[in-house]
Amino acid sequence: MRMEMTDSGCLKVWLSEEDLAELGLTFESLDYEDPVTRDAMKRILAAAQKETGFPAEGGLMVEALPLDGGCLLLFTPVEGRRRSRMKRAVGPYVYEVETADQLLGMARSLSRISAPLTGSSLYSFGKGYRLVLYPAAPLARGVGDLLGEFARQAGEGDTAAAFTAEHGRPIAVGDALARLCAASKKPLDKRKRRAQQDWM
Repeated sequence: MRMEMTDSGCLKVWLSEEDLAELGLTFESLDYEDPVTRDAMKRILAAAQKETGFPAEGGLMVEALPLDGGCLLLFTPVEGRRRSRMKRAVGPYVYEVETADQLLGMARSLSRISAPLTGSSLYSFGKGYRLVLYPAAPLARGVGDLLGEFARQAGEGDTAAAFTAEHGRPIAVGDALARLCAASKKPLDKRKRRAQQDWM
């Protein structure tokens, strides 16, 4: 097991296939309603608190991404919520965006249509950004065309999402698109100054 705290206060935990077996888990079996998963998360968080100082108490968003037979867990503190929630990635799409203005334009356009997404995560990646979308169903053609106006598709599937999570810097994990939509509705003069602050 390998772990790392990010500058934004999130915790990354890499679990090998052997680590998962030792914890009595598989990627497919991860479910926070299951006592085995909850016990494993407590053990991981206790180890993380000793090794990195990551706070083990309080609400958390836990995002699980498959990675080379094991998985990558992203723990993000969630203020104002006592419960911990787990999201297991299924069929994600990865889009690369060059600027913050393009991200806000994409969010503004997407907020006008109904896109069945169960979650989304935003990463600073190289000189731009990567947005990972976890759809509840395959993206409709219109949604894909709209995304293509603002972004370039950088990959599809678990491997592409895991690569982005491992090599990018997380800005918003789990609810990035909702936060982007909220930021895109702010007045234009304030938006350019404060867009990135709103995602942090």
